[in-house]
Amino acid sequence: MKKIFYLIVFAIFISNSVSSQISSKKITAPTEGNSVIYFLRTTSLGALMNIRYFDKNKYLGRFKGKNYIRYECEPGEKTFWIKAENIDVLKANLKEGEIYLVETNAVMGAFTAGAKFRLVNYTKKKQVKRIQKLLDRKEALQFSNEELKNALDKMENSYKRSMKKVLKKIKKGKVVSLTADNFYIRE
Repeated sequence: MKKIFYLIVFAIFISNSVSSQISSKKITAPTEGNSVIYFLRTTSLGALMNIRYFDKNKYLGRFKGKNYIRYECEPGEKTFWIKAENIDVLKANLKEGEIYLVETNAVMGAFTAGAKFRLVNYTKKKQVKRIQKLLDRKEALQFSNEELKNALDKMENSYKRSMKKVLKKIKKGKVVSLTADNFYIRE
């Protein structure tokens, strides 16, 4: 009887761990010498809110609603930030050849809405399911260099004010930290 109980517990454990994996051909490895990070918006909350994405001084793009950006970059210490009604900062240490997934969903405050970075916990079924659903339904957004340059030129003053806020948040330690070992494990 004990053996049957242990087998059932083991089977449940295995099925839970297997079902908590994200599997998609849309998650692709970086080119040699680089890392890749996916910024995923997986909920409809604040669907009309634009979130702008930055790698320190480089503008990566913006979008509303559920979607995602695939960004390939050099590995190492990085500072990513997002701007909506607020600013949130992500300090990352990216390993060469690895893939990272980060949620960037809207959050509701007392008086305004904003956006927050949320690290992916691959053992959380709900989070994994949301990400899997997004990847199953959408393709990564892509922006041309010209589109990004034109957009950054249009928001020059806003960008400068935002960078001051980013630096203050970093100085105060009000950042989300993505460690090098929190990468996506490929099948």
